[in-house]
Amino acid sequence: MPDDPFERSARQPRPASFRIVPFTPDHPDLHALLRGWDWIARGLLARCAVETLPRLEDSRRIVGELLGVLTGEEEGEGSAPGRLVRAALHRGQIQGVATIFLCRRAAFIELLASAPWNLLGPGDPPDARSVHGAGRALVEHASRLARRGGAFGRVTLQAENPRSLAAYRRMGFTRMQPSDAPLSLVPRGDKGWSAPVLRLARGRPGPEDRCSPWLVLDPERGTGPGLPASRPTATALAAVSAGR
Repeated sequence: MPDDPFERSARQPRPASFRIVPFTPDHPDLHALLRGWDWIARGLLARCAVETLPRLEDSRRIVGELLGVLTGEEEGEGSAPGRLVRAALHRGQIQGVATIFLCRRAAFIELLASAPWNLLGPGDPPDARSVHGAGRALVEHASRLARRGGAFGRVTLQAENPRSLAAYRRMGFTRMQPSDAPLSLVPRGDKGWSAPVLRLARGRPGPEDRCSPWLVLDPERGTGPGLPASRPTATALAAVSAGR
């Protein structure tokens, strides 16, 4: 049925408003949620369109990394005591999760994952749970945290694949430069800053840094959550949620 409401929902995910809520990193319900997302993503891989496969595979990788960081099995980018966990809720359902650090001159988004049903495309079976904008809502929340902390709404992160890089660019992110003072924009871990950040700060990025660049969203430069370089599409928002 071409006018089926669920068909329309899958082809054009409805705009949504989100409530951002905090979680403690060790919250068992949060861990169970992320494991459930991975299980759902595996099921979707068996019936989604070919073009959706990379987004779901990215999602599984990011969700696994996020769970590892929250359980302490992976170090992550910063020091655990400074890690903030935020979830984007729509109608009582968690649609996105991010870990955030408040740095001296920015809020740094360490990891950002969206519910797997939000990554479905026009060629996939419809899912009534699908909404778009969870990734953007979490970026905007990070910007508000940065503004309240005196960092002028600045947000930083690392784009880990070309899909997320393109989407973040549409939101107004630009590549971080040595002149941006990266060590003030990225959290210091228990053993200091990570090697990629140190290379960038010294003006000697490696090949992997060029493929997975560090990005900054700076309202003082005329771009930011309230001033996007161009209006992000639903596809771009899905890529943001899957690729970070």
